[in-house]
Amino acid sequence: MNRMTLVLVAGAIVLTSAVQLSAHHSFTAAYDSTKRVEIEGVVKEFVWRNPHSFVRIEVITKEGTTELWNLEWGSTTQLQAAKYPVTRTTIKPGDHIVAGGEPGRDPAARRVRIYSIKRPIDGWEWEGTVD
Repeated sequence: MNRMTLVLVAGAIVLTSAVQLSAHHSFTAAYDSTKRVEIEGVVKEFVWRNPHSFVRIEVITKEGTTELWNLEWGSTTQLQAAKYPVTRTTIKPGDHIVAGGEPGRDPAARRVRIYSIKRPIDGWEWEGTVD
């Protein structure tokens, strides 16, 4: 391989990496890592995808109204490789869950970064951190 080809290949790798890194958001920008919350509700949708999976749940407020919350989780690879592996069928619409994590910096956004999740009916639990 001649020197010019090597330089071009190296440049392409650097550019590709930079594009991928800039596309990934910072959790500290979106979530308040100094706080922890627990949220309980019924799963409306489990979005199994990369770079992050999401669990959308319907929460009944103290006032009796319903709110839709987005719980951000890890990538499919991270969740499958976790101490307690998660698959696309682990959580289903209709499941009642309790999740703990970091609240969103904007309270109106109704979002949480998941650190723990439990399904009380059968005792299934997951705990950990993912990027």
